[in-house]
Amino acid sequence: MLTEQAHDALSALYARARKTSDNYELERIERALDEIIRLNDAAPAAFQIRSALAHAGQVLRERRGLASFAPLDDIEPHQEPGRCDVRFAVVDLTVWLQTTPALTEGQRHLMNQLLAEEDGTVLAATHGLVPARLRERISRIRRIARTAYASEVAAA
Repeated sequence: MLTEQAHDALSALYARARKTSDNYELERIERALDEIIRLNDAAPAAFQIRSALAHAGQVLRERRGLASFAPLDDIEPHQEPGRCDVRFAVVDLTVWLQTTPALTEGQRHLMNQLLAEEDGTVLAATHGLVPARLRERISRIRRIARTAYASEVAAA
């Protein structure tokens, strides 16, 4: 159960939030609301509001110091912040695998099965081969694919 002072502080902050459209101020008010609910103090509403807004502003300033700000219009596509996702390369190679003329349909099908991470012994049984023979076939297909990829990508 909230104290009457905390309830009054929440009401005042909600009224303040309705009057503003500034994102920084809205985020500050949101953090202040969380703090008032969490503390549920008996101090006067004005004191709770001032204290909670000050703490929220301090947290937001510290957060701005941790993460630098740069307008998105100033960033080139190759300079976008973030971590490089290795799955992009997998998608690119999978698309290339579907379109390259260097592989036959059977070779392409086997490579797709490998991409689906199917078990080698199951694949060997499916193709009616012993595992050693399947490994040889996969090695040949990989060599063909590696050579074709190097020549097609270098040509592009």
